[in-house]
Amino acid sequence: MTQILPALLGADPLALGEAVDALRGAPVDYLHLDVMDGSFVPDISYGTRTVAAVRRRTDLPLDVHLQVARPEDHIGPLIEAGADLVTVHVETTPHVSRLLRTLDQAGRRGGAALNPGTPLAQVEEVLEQVVQVTVMTSSPGTSDFMPHVLDKITRLRALLDRRGLHDVAIAADGGVTAARAEALREAGADRLIAGSAVFQADGGPRAGVEALQRAAR
Repeated sequence: MTQILPALLGADPLALGEAVDALRGAPVDYLHLDVMDGSFVPDISYGTRTVAAVRRRTDLPLDVHLQVARPEDHIGPLIEAGADLVTVHVETTPHVSRLLRTLDQAGRRGGAALNPGTPLAQVEEVLEQVVQVTVMTSSPGTSDFMPHVLDKITRLRALLDRRGLHDVAIAADGGVTAARAEALREAGADRLIAGSAVFQADGGPRAGVEALQRAAR
């Protein structure tokens, strides 16, 4: 079954605790948190204090998506805050491998993220170090879905299969809706990161998660 990772950025920022609580009992594998610095992406979201507060609020594993210009400055604090999986953009640092090793040594999982215009070659050399590759299906900070990225997901899935990396998940992030879930799944994504499609769904977040899962089948 396709895994749905609710992105807390899609929730009401004045009611983050209630949004987290609304996922209790929902078929969710990770809660996704976008840490944005206003430099690598235009928006500023929240930092490690919020991650730590969410950690105290839920038992769900936390996937922290670092959309920052200097990820090196954030890895240590995120480990302390209780992040389970930290995803680093390959465009932001020449030291992705070192950061992934730091996460592994701390008992945390590491992931790599690619912007729509970033070629797969940028991530090929660290595939053995990650549990997830996040393919941005819109430019970071936007929800403008780019259909041509489906081909990148398909090529990434083929690359992982050729190298026998069947346990590495592909997560699609950006403009993910129920209407696009089937195409993303068919392209090779086994995780869908969705904000408004979950937290602004009719019937509440749990209904949004279930609708995405049904659509992906």
